[in-house]
Formats: sequence, C-alpha cells, structure tokens
Amino acid sequence: MALKPSYNDKLHLPGLSNTEILILALEASQKLEWNIREVTPEGVRFEVPFNMYSHGEVITFTIEKESDGEVSVRSQSSSVQFVDYGKNRKNIQKLREAMEEIRTSLTLEELSRRAEDFEEEFNRPLTEEEKAYIEEEKKKNSFLSFFIPRKGFIATPILIDINILVFIVMIASGVGIMSPSTLSLLKWGADFGPLTLTGDWWRTVTCNFIHIGAFHLLMNMYAFMYVGLLLEELIGGRRMFVSYLLTGLCSAAFSLYMHGETISAGASGSIFGLYGIFLAFLLFHRIAKEQRKALLTSILIFVGYNLVYGMKAGIDNAAHIGGLLSGFVLGIIYVAGYKFEKPDAQRTVSIIGELGIFCIFLFSFMILCKNVPPLYPEIRNEWESGIVEAYLNGELEEENENSNHSTVNATDNLSSRKVPAYTPVGNDDTWLSYYDAATKFSCQYPTNWTKITGAKGIIDGAEPPLLMLVNGGNQLTITALTYDTQKEFEHMKELSLTLPRNTQGEPSEDYQLSNVNINGLPMTKITNPLHIGAPDEPGEDVKQIVLHYFQESKKRSFAIVMLVYDEEAETDLNAITSSIQITQ
Repeated sequence: MALKPSYNDKLHLPGLSNTEILILALEASQKLEWNIREVTPEGVRFEVPFNMYSHGEVITFTIEKESDGEVSVRSQSSSVQFVDYGKNRKNIQKLREAMEEIRTSLTLEELSRRAEDFEEEFNRPLTEEEKAYIEEEKKKNSFLSFFIPRKGFIATPILIDINILVFIVMIASGVGIMSPSTLSLLKWGADFGPLTLTGDWWRTVTCNFIHIGAFHLLMNMYAFMYVGLLLEELIGGRRMFVSYLLTGLCSAAFSLYMHGETISAGASGSIFGLYGIFLAFLLFHRIAKEQRKALLTSILIFVGYNLVYGMKAGIDNAAHIGGLLSGFVLGIIYVAGYKFEKPDAQRTVSIIGELGIFCIFLFSFMILCKNVPPLYPEIRNEWESGIVEAYLNGELEEENENSNHSTVNATDNLSSRKVPAYTPVGNDDTWLSYYDAATKFSCQYPTNWTKITGAKGIIDGAEPPLLMLVNGGNQLTITALTYDTQKEFEHMKELSLTLPRNTQGEPSEDYQLSNVNINGLPMTKITNPLHIGAPDEPGEDVKQIVLHYFQESKKRSFAIVMLVYDEEAETDLNAITSSIQITQ
C-alpha cells in the first residue's frame, strides 16, 4: 500500500545479447498491447493503457550491466490509488510469460537476424514523418490530452472543458475564486428551491456546471476524469453525454425534494450518476472476475467514503444519492441493451430507457412545482424585485441601521436611557422573508424593523435566538429549543404554561392565557404587563406577549416573545406573527 504502489522483480535470460532481450521485450509489449514510451540500448519503458483492467501502470525494463541476461523490471501505478490489487505484480508476470512464449517460437537464427535488423533500424536517422509522429504521440499522452477530444474519448474532455470554461468566465466576471458569494451562485444558476420550483427550471441543468470555488472544481474534475476514462470506453460518447445530463437532472430533483432551501451547485451529482452506471456494469456485465473484484472494491470505497463525508454540513448529500441511484438504474438499462447483438437494437433500448428516466424526472419535478411551500412564491417576488440582492449585499441592513439610531437590546437599558422612537412602516419599506433550515421556521417582517445579528442566548451556553427584531424600544425574539428526551420536553412544556400566582395562591390576574391558531399551528398566548428596571426605580412599563408552540414530533418548543413599548408597534408584531409557518 502506497500513494503510487509498485512491484519490482528480476528476469533471467542467459545466453542472449542485450539487443535480443530488447527484441523479446518489444514484441511481448505488442502482444500485450502496451504502449512503448522510450527505447534505449540499456532498456525500454512501457505504459499500460488506462482502461477498466488497468489504472495506467508504467513498466521500466532495464538490462543490468555486465550480467548474463539479468533484467530488472519495475511496474508502478501512474496515478494515486493507494492499493493496486496485485496489478503491478500481474503486469510483470504477463511480460515474463509473453517473452518466454515468443522466445520458444523463434529459432536462434531468427532472433539473431531480428536483433541485427533492430540495431540497423535503431541507429538510422529519423524521417520527418517519424519525427512528426513522435511529437503527436507526446502530445496525445501529455497532461493536456485529458482535455482534448479524440476518437473513443470525446464526451469526457468536452464536459470537463465546459465545467472549467464556465468557472473561468465566472471568475472573469468578478466571482470569488475560492469562495463565491451566495448571490453570485444564485445569479449563475445554482439550484435553489424557491427559485427553481417557481419558474427557473433551467437551474436543474446549470447547477451541474457551476462550482463553489477552485478546490470544489478540482476535486470534481479529478473524480470525473477517473470514471470518464473507464466508462466512456464501455458506453460510448453519446451515452456519456446523456448520462451526465440525465443523472444531473435527477440529482437536482432529489436535492429539491430533500431540502429545497439549500443552495446546491457542482458536478458531483452527475459524477455520482456515472459511478452508479459503472457500478451496474461491474455487477451485471461480462467482465473478468479479477478485474471486476478490483474495480468494484475501488468504486465502493470511493462511493462509501464520499457519502459518509457528505454527511458534513454544507455538502449536498441528497444530490449524491439521487445521482447514484438514477445512474445505477440507467446502467442496468445500458447493460440490458448489450444483451442484443445488433447495434441498432442496443441503441433503441438505451434511448427508450433514457426517455423513461427523463419522464420520471419530469413527473417528479412537476409534482414538486405543484406543491411548493407558500413562502417560495414570496421569495421569488423578492428575488425579481431586487430585495434579495439588496439584502445579501447588506444594503437593507445599512438602511435599517441608519434609520434606527440604536439597535441595542430593548430589555437591557430601557430604565437608564431614553427609549428610541418607534419608526412606523413607510412607503419605501417592504417585507423580507426569514427562513431557518434546521427548524423549518419561516416568517416575514417589514424593513422598518432592524434584524439583530450575532445575538447570544439568554444564559451562557444557551442556543442563540433564531430571529431578533427591534424598532425603538419594541422587540421581537424567537427561540427554538430541542430536547433529548420526552420527559424533558413535557417538563419544559408544563413550566412554560404555568402562570405566576398571587398572594392568595391563585393565578395572577395580570396574566391572561388564551389559545390561538396561526396558519394551522395551535399556540398558547400569554399576555402580561412587565416592569423593566429596579423595583425602587421608575423604570419602564411595557406589554409582554409570549406565544408558545410545542412541536411534539420533534420534541421542540418555540417561544415568540414580544415587548411592546409603543401601541403602534403591536400592529406590526401581529402582522409578523400572522406570517409564521413551521413545516412539520
């Protein structure tokens, strides 16, 4: 096990000259269909073609000086793969067997004559055509060859080039090279449910060609190049193009179904789809047992690692799973097509299967569009009106901070300072949407209220509030707490609904408890006066309104606390709370 595994061995061919040994090695390489990269009087270097049976090993064949036919042979993997599953050892074994077979088939006179011909040919000057051919071969096997389409390898380099070109254009337009902003990704076509499902259907395509930084692009293109070199040889260029697009569409749809509010971008969904196709071929196609075992192990390790790694926050694992499953199904269809001998029949089965998967995607996408949450059209309107862009650029926050001379917590210093004046809703104000993906809580608020960022929990270690808004001395704070056990949840529920008692031991008349229903959510409303300040100080008297919602299925409680200093502000607060939605 190593970054680039290798295997070394010795071959013994006594009684033969160096040239005769080279003749045997060269003819053996032709028999094995290896590429000859370099020939010298002391040895030769071969390259095993990169295909489903090989990861592109390099064979170095060196004749030892002043030895009677002793040869050092080294086979080394040309790419990072950690484990070679015995490929390097088998390469040397194949070379030894091929050379012995050729040696036994030739007489000493024939071998000697070929050696003389080789020396004569080796020492003559190269023609112009041969020089041009050598240069062409160097270009073909250079790093750049991975990006240049050629016969039998068309779709993979073109798709890689498109991804790289899109990223270059993004950078040229001012997008961050390492960490693009959310706004940039949305403008360039990232998948985002509130936009994709309300008209921007094309995002299911474009999201597969844009990347979230250079490192993201590099990792995806490396994985794509690896599977492309193996898979395109099996399914051909047309199926490769279609597979990338189809599995990309399916990965986008599954991502929208699982978490539509996540901004998703990158080719990884399509790449997982291609690995799914390759997995189907390894399981059901006629592939030699030893090659199948080695490649299947590599693919399963890659897929398993990336799915586990994808559980980290910020990685769209749903797209990976959607691409993998759709690719596996598509791979089974392609394998079934190869059961037919005629190419036309194979093509017909493939096209019918591709259309079937596209219809499944289309049907699923239409259902998602038909059942969008009520908040999505509102976000779409804000996107089209430029509010979202202004918000992401921080322009609305700056305006709110300028219009509200202070944004300190209203409960902190009301008793020791003059309370800022309430700012009513003006003609220039609009409504913004708020959404918390973890709790699936959403609401809307007008821009005359300032959103406080970086607010801390009530006590050290407590979860920060989901949302905090202030306007003058008026405040709205929304918190959500999730409990580990049902017992803790029930205990907190009982405490939250217990009203203070008066001196007679009865519930205080200052506290009014009622049940309300907001958008289908049953809540408990508690209203009471609140004095802010020390008992011996005048302080400030405000009205406190608390809404409690208990989400039984999640063992989660929501508390919406409102401090009303100005009566006019209560109208705003009622409008804000009436927009609250919590998806189950």
